[in-house]
Amino acid sequence: MMNMKRYAVLLYLIFLYGGHVQARSAADPVRIYFRHGYSVLDLSLRDNRRTLDDLVGRLEAYTSDTTRKLIVFSVEGNASPDGMNEANLRLSRRRTESVLVYIRSRVSFPDSLIVTTAEGVDWDGLAALVESDLSVPDRDEVLNILQNTPVWIYDKQGRIVDGRKKQLMELCGGKIYRLLQERFFAELRNCTIELHYKTGDAPGQEIARVHDSMPHPAASIQDRPRTDEAGRTTPNEQHPKQAPGQIAEQVPGTASVSARHEPLYRLAIKTNLLYDAVGMPSLEAEYRIDDRWSVNLEGEVAWWSKKPRHRYYQIATISPEARYWFKTRQPWHGHYMGVFVGGSWYDLENGARGYKGDFWMVGLSYGYMFPLGRRLSLETGLGIGFLHTKYEEYLPIDGHYVYQQTSRTNWLGPVKLKFALVWRLWDANRKGGAR
Repeated sequence: MMNMKRYAVLLYLIFLYGGHVQARSAADPVRIYFRHGYSVLDLSLRDNRRTLDDLVGRLEAYTSDTTRKLIVFSVEGNASPDGMNEANLRLSRRRTESVLVYIRSRVSFPDSLIVTTAEGVDWDGLAALVESDLSVPDRDEVLNILQNTPVWIYDKQGRIVDGRKKQLMELCGGKIYRLLQERFFAELRNCTIELHYKTGDAPGQEIARVHDSMPHPAASIQDRPRTDEAGRTTPNEQHPKQAPGQIAEQVPGTASVSARHEPLYRLAIKTNLLYDAVGMPSLEAEYRIDDRWSVNLEGEVAWWSKKPRHRYYQIATISPEARYWFKTRQPWHGHYMGVFVGGSWYDLENGARGYKGDFWMVGLSYGYMFPLGRRLSLETGLGIGFLHTKYEEYLPIDGHYVYQQTSRTNWLGPVKLKFALVWRLWDANRKGGAR
């Protein structure tokens, strides 16, 4: 099947050259790869840096070559089937924009040559990969689903009742879909770039494509380097409310392209609503080191007292924590495990007996963060650990505090409980932001 991107490019060529353009056999396109759930261009991933350097060199050569004239610079953004459909459409569009902004920062060429498409899931690419790999179980059935099953199947009332992705996920109890995830999905998270040029001055001259050395998806997957980007993903939406359409757009220039970007927030400020509710205001700051690791610092202070009534509610706690985030569709969302330590100072008295001392703790934490909006999230968590405290017991008698004894207590079990409101900030992708 001819996909939307090639159809759009062909129409564009026909429009420019009055119908003299004929279809030709294509050379392998250039592919820039992305991490799962990201539209941020990572030059260290696979051969992205070398590929872009080579592409920029070719573009610079065309500007000074009088025998060949660049007529179309086409960029197609793609995504893998995992994830929700609307999110995949946005992701493929932003990947296209990210690549364009980078290339336009290094080489200049007219905006009128740019043609972009953002199709979301690259189903054609997945079918080509499956067709080239004879070891895929039930390969014929998989290909039949990919090539003949519509993306969405509707009932008479216009409701989505079935579709390509749903059938793949149900095949062999989900085993085939998981295999496709692990083996092929990383190859689909890309931006595909093609350069079209004409030779000579007459509009009817040959249209050719630049020959590049990047492998085509139909090439054997065993011949490619393995990456760490084919991990398992979050559950997918099987019955979306609305089927996505393919998007083909003419990019007017770098101004509109660079206006939108995928936020990459490095810092999050939080408050634990549970502690706030019991009169112990909390504040946390978490810094994202990379896709997997972050550091968190939390503190709580309640320094209330009613001296005439001998009532004290005074406690101050500080606790640093290192966290490992499991693979998710986007940063700051999903599951994490952490290691924490902490210390506290307290003076607690109810009018009859008081306890004054300090404690230290160490333990493991588990939590989950889910989005509420573009910058807001909710975080739930539990900390299990060992706590040791040393404190003095005293009695308020005739306006004085009479020492009773010094005690020590050890505790093994829950030491933290979290239901926090999270505000993400410091967009590292914005100009002038973090690097």
